[in-house]
Amino acid sequence: MITLDALRQHAGAAPHRVAVSDGDEALTWTELADRVEAVRAWLTRSLDADESHRAMVVAGNSVRVVVATAALASLGIPWVGVDPERDGATIAQQLDAVEPTFIVVDSSLPNLPRDFWTRWGDTAVLLDLVAFPAFDTRVTHYLAAAEGEHQPAPWVQPPFSALGFTSGTTGTPKLFIRRERTENQRVAFLRDRFDFGPGDSFLITSPLAFASGHVWAGAALALGASVRLGPPDPEAAVEVLAEERLTGAFLVPPFLDRLLEAATTTHRDADLTALRFLLTGGRHISPRTIDQTRDRLGDLLYAYYATTETGINTLADPADLAAAPYTAGRFMPGVTVRALDPDTLVELPVGRVGLLAIDSAFALDEYVHRPLDTVEIAGRRHILTSDYGYLGDDGRLYVTARSEPGLDVVRIEGVIKEDPAVRDVCVTSGLDGAGTGAVAVVVLRPGLAPELRQRALVRVGEVLGRYAGPARVTEVERIPYNSAGKVALPVLREEVGVRVGAA
Repeated sequence: MITLDALRQHAGAAPHRVAVSDGDEALTWTELADRVEAVRAWLTRSLDADESHRAMVVAGNSVRVVVATAALASLGIPWVGVDPERDGATIAQQLDAVEPTFIVVDSSLPNLPRDFWTRWGDTAVLLDLVAFPAFDTRVTHYLAAAEGEHQPAPWVQPPFSALGFTSGTTGTPKLFIRRERTENQRVAFLRDRFDFGPGDSFLITSPLAFASGHVWAGAALALGASVRLGPPDPEAAVEVLAEERLTGAFLVPPFLDRLLEAATTTHRDADLTALRFLLTGGRHISPRTIDQTRDRLGDLLYAYYATTETGINTLADPADLAAAPYTAGRFMPGVTVRALDPDTLVELPVGRVGLLAIDSAFALDEYVHRPLDTVEIAGRRHILTSDYGYLGDDGRLYVTARSEPGLDVVRIEGVIKEDPAVRDVCVTSGLDGAGTGAVAVVVLRPGLAPELRQRALVRVGEVLGRYAGPARVTEVERIPYNSAGKVALPVLREEVGVRVGAA
């Protein structure tokens, strides 16, 4: 997130321009700098300057979270967010992994761990974004009180470090640490690719808890652009884009699909011509999404392949997506991706699908509580992912699947989505724990006639069978995604696994 020094520079150039807003509250650069300065001063008085601090944010997106995290960044205190939509047990595990000395919390969240106040009230300073819990006023501070006039206490800036969690698609997110700054990758991208800066505005609907959310927000703010923390509802997001004339946006693929659906149906008259670019990442997209974006918005979609451990690895621009809609794009500066034989870890030639290993200048240093899987190739450390794919002879990377070595999930789902009766689909294996092959979990358009619905399900089975052998198809009302845009596999298994296993 942005620091106080950078905020003051932007405030000097454009004191009355809005820096950040969330629909309920908006702050100019001057107001944001003043509030960050006040919270920073309060932190120096509330925390022991001789202690090694670690902070956590347990809250959704809001201007108040930006204030708190900018104050932490200004003091060099590493912080990490947790997905506020996670269950209380997972949040509790994440808190225990970090052992924070300072916690920013939204006390109105319904899924806080049951023992949150008793567990952390005596070991961490708590900053509540909402109000005092009546039973815990000894240790909990209300944000408004922290924003009063305070003189800062002496503070020594610690060596740089950054904490983060993986997205936790298959379980509890893993904690990691970085000791080198990496935000310049996104700052340079926005500046050099789009000439993005003061006067521009950037919509972010994904949580600041995830690396993609807060790093894109921080990059936009660093360039002097306004950040709009968007609504979680796609139809409302279309209205915000149109009414506020936003010029850029980051949307995870499932949200992008729903936004395009709204923009071509209920909000087809919305004026979205101010938008200059759309970024998407976190999950693969389909040719249908690319076509719908081009038809409704123009050639402004950029898709990237990233991992939490390595940053943005490849980028597909509109020309790449037009020429090769299944591509993940070309390597970003400072990044090399290799496809390896998963058994021998020997590099495979162009066109052969293998386990992806990434050499990135923006990679994490280590996981905190488990080893980091790496391999040395050509004298360089490569992080082993759980993703599979291949390098094309066109110089582009093609990711076939995440954690699915035998399936080209990206292509199968893309072909299935060619049927207009299909609203969404997830292709996976081992859904019932029996290792009985691939399954297509499909969401069909509402209101289909029975014969059209049956025809669509048969076609899904035919496509899956063509690429993956014996096919199993199950229909659901929705596919569960986490806030990072990835399929929440534990939830999916719980909801449909038994049904699939009995089919």
